[in-house]
Amino acid sequence: MSKIEYKTDIFTGIRSSGRLTIGNLMGAVHPILKCIEDEKPKQKPLVFVADLHALTDGEPKETQDQVLNVIRTYMALGLDETKANIFIQSHIVKEVSEMSLYLSRLVTLAELMRVPTLKEKLKSGENEVNANLLLAMYPVMMASDILLQQSLRVPVGEDQTSHIEMAKYFARKFNKKYGETFVVPGMFTYGNSVKVKSLSGSGKKMSKTEPNGAIILDDDIEISLKKIKKAQTAFAGENSDSLEALIDIGRFVAKDEEELEDLNIIINKHFAGENVMGEFKNIVSEYVGRFLQQYQEKRDSYTDEYILKFISKGNDIAKQNAEETLKSVRSAMGMKYTSSI
Repeated sequence: MSKIEYKTDIFTGIRSSGRLTIGNLMGAVHPILKCIEDEKPKQKPLVFVADLHALTDGEPKETQDQVLNVIRTYMALGLDETKANIFIQSHIVKEVSEMSLYLSRLVTLAELMRVPTLKEKLKSGENEVNANLLLAMYPVMMASDILLQQSLRVPVGEDQTSHIEMAKYFARKFNKKYGETFVVPGMFTYGNSVKVKSLSGSGKKMSKTEPNGAIILDDDIEISLKKIKKAQTAFAGENSDSLEALIDIGRFVAKDEEELEDLNIIINKHFAGENVMGEFKNIVSEYVGRFLQQYQEKRDSYTDEYILKFISKGNDIAKQNAEETLKSVRSAMGMKYTSSI
């Protein structure tokens, strides 16, 4: 039996909605970029903007209006044309829909309801009574994305390994029933994500839903610096969630070892009992302000025309992969009259 050839070495997706906080950058975006860099893939990773997934809890127009800005943000943060090929999920909506239809035959509703990713979404605001049907299809769509691209490896955090288990399940079940058709995707982890806490002192994770305690990358820089000045810290010698967050942020945006050492000296003075929180906030503000300015200048340098030209290659790659994969799937299943779809 011949081995199925993978079409995509590293495959991952990014959300198509919402503005990113510096916590999102540190906990999700940066780890993926570093992991991709460390893995040294044989081909550029293929990254999709999950605008179809966003329809599970968002309005179509709002989702579409944000797509280019999301790509612009990620490019400015390092996921640019030198690092990856990016495509928009809805560019292959026909292929995703058809694949989801076929995969749906291989799973029961009871099995879907036990999928951790779906259970998490139901806990976060929806429930089985008012959740729409598309939300229930979310795990199937995720598997379709991965299998359509015949993906070899998917990067995940250590607490997110269940996210691709359904894709592996579908690949193995389909291959057993219809013959070797799919690459069974593997995964590699980038460790536990950094969970940056709110600067408000609430103890909650930094989130744009609590804007007073969040450094939002696209906000006016002065607004972000005021949040640092107002942030809850701690008495000399003591610690707190918000102080820990400021320390993590300062260390993340320090530009070199010298700046990192300057910051650590102040931190050590604080924990030795000295009153240095004013000085500490000043240096963190300096580092964060410079980082945000550089990010926003780079973000604004990418025009819509440039982005559309950049993603056209990724769209073409994803389309070709999906069409070739579906051709094999139809043939394996004996779907004689769908070749012209």
